[in-house]
Amino acid sequence: MGVKRSRSEAQAVGDDSMHPSRKRARDERSHKTKPRKAVDLENNTAIKKRARAIERLLAHDPEKLPVHKKRELERELAAHKRRIADAQYKKIRSKMISKYHMVRFFERKKAIRIAKQLEKKLAQATNDDEIAKLREDLHKAQVDIDYAIYYPFMEPYISLYAKPAEGEEEKAAQYLHTERPPMWALIEKTREEGKKALERLQNRRPAEDAEDEGAQDDGKKNSKKSKAKKKKEEEEEEEDGGGFFE
Repeated sequence: MGVKRSRSEAQAVGDDSMHPSRKRARDERSHKTKPRKAVDLENNTAIKKRARAIERLLAHDPEKLPVHKKRELERELAAHKRRIADAQYKKIRSKMISKYHMVRFFERKKAIRIAKQLEKKLAQATNDDEIAKLREDLHKAQVDIDYAIYYPFMEPYISLYAKPAEGEEEKAAQYLHTERPPMWALIEKTREEGKKALERLQNRRPAEDAEDEGAQDDGKKNSKKSKAKKKKEEEEEEEDGGGFFE
């Protein structure tokens, strides 16, 4: 009666007799992991989850990651952070546009009306001094129009025209000869560069350096907020279920 071989001995014999190509294919299959579910790039919550997952992976033990995989994850993380920043920018931009829409609309209409009145007076004027004065006022009214249109969306809008006192009649002069905000001078200068320059000013983002300085000054306050935010994100993650490295 023959002696029964152990499982390990039988497996060793099987490995030795197996064709190299079949053995290699078997080994490759055994090392394959379940493919990761693609990130929904239209879903900001999914993008944030994936970014946090990458950050945890990179922070846990970066030395164990292959160099090419580490670089691939770093590039993906940078792309996701840009998407998150863009989504935040669009959200705040939309909110700011909505907040100041009416005051910008009324001031633009008022500036257009004043400009038309001045153009009419200028067409009828004959005195050189009067013509020079009307042209100066017309220029101010035209800058006022562009101010109401191209004032940066991401910055709190500063009104040009104060309301007249009760019982006081509205006059163009009282609007044209009041002090202008600092942004007015910038828009006046930018007008010389054309419409594209005005549109760039209109859509400019707040300076990142200023945000960084503010973050340092309010370190303790931001720390509390970040903890609350992190807790909220973890709750969202639990609700959504599933990981991104599955």
